[in-house]
Amino acid sequence: MARIACFVEKYNFSDSREEKALQNFKQTAEKLGHEFNFMFRDDVSVISKHDAVFIRATTDPLFTAYVVSRTASELGLRVIDDPQSIQICGNKIHQYALFKEHNVPHIPTVFINKDDFHHKRLLEIFEEFGKPVVVKAPYTSFSRYVEKVACETSFREVAKRFFRRSDVLAVQKFMPTAFDWRVGVLNREILYVCKYMIPKGRWKHGAKLRGKPTFIWGRTVSLKRENAPIALKELALKACNVVGDGLYGVDIKEANGNYVVVEVNDNPSIYAGYEDLRSKDLYGKIITYLAD
Repeated sequence: MARIACFVEKYNFSDSREEKALQNFKQTAEKLGHEFNFMFRDDVSVISKHDAVFIRATTDPLFTAYVVSRTASELGLRVIDDPQSIQICGNKIHQYALFKEHNVPHIPTVFINKDDFHHKRLLEIFEEFGKPVVVKAPYTSFSRYVEKVACETSFREVAKRFFRRSDVLAVQKFMPTAFDWRVGVLNREILYVCKYMIPKGRWKHGAKLRGKPTFIWGRTVSLKRENAPIALKELALKACNVVGDGLYGVDIKEANGNYVVVEVNDNPSIYAGYEDLRSKDLYGKIITYLAD
């Protein structure tokens, strides 16, 4: 029997789909003969009493979840997500450098800092990628600090705001698609495959309504693993191999039958009835990995 701690924050229970998934993890672990305890910030001192830690809260290196990951790793526990994965997935500059080094096809990207941010450089970017382009702060999650710009004026306005968060910005070629592929990978094996549909009239899966703090999200269409394109799955595995052997969600664009990686995410979303719809065994696979 393994004692598994699942680190969560209160907001993890604010969405019924995520709450149900968390309960599925607990029920699955207990059916397999393991102990599964939810652990909050005030419970961090009990990490050493467990055999493994499963992090479901946002894993920004500045957040408590990263401290939990580091602590668990230093204690020699099996942990999802491990500190190295959090660092690589949280820093797109490092991640894209790894993609380039290991020949992982990825969306065309350049990085600019404040010194590069001048009229000539912006013209070069538009000439290379066309218009519009996508501007990102490279240390982000959940589609935040990601905007599309089509002229120098809007580029400057967005960059001014994003430079308050990061000294470097990522600029990417805009690739309009009806959906983004999301491939879940665990321990170098495909866990689930989904299509994250782009909401009508929007350009990304999670889009913020103008003037409002809320996001609207597109539908999630789940596929059986065996029915997903082989080339898609091969690329997802290749991208994850440069990060590690943990739990990842790979975002991939498809254009004219070709696939390119947008990014590899640690701590991927798992909502009951969505990512698990065609892959009910994902709960058991994750628990077994943690308990091994």
